[in-house]
Amino acid sequence: MFKDFKNKRYWILMPPFLLISIILAIYLPPKLKPFAILSVIVFWIVYYTWNYFSKKRADEN
Repeated sequence: MFKDFKNKRYWILMPPFLLISIILAIYLPPKLKPFAILSVIVFWIVYYTWNYFSKKRADEN
């Protein structure tokens, strides 16, 4: 369960994406506020893609 929280990639990516989400949630007009959740989706896409490529590269070596 806590394996993800020990991952450096998670902690590298999480603060900027969290900050972007909060800023978008505050400053977007009311009609566009649901788009702030897209930053969370992009975070997980980037995180899992980065993990995939790093594991793939480790397997090649």
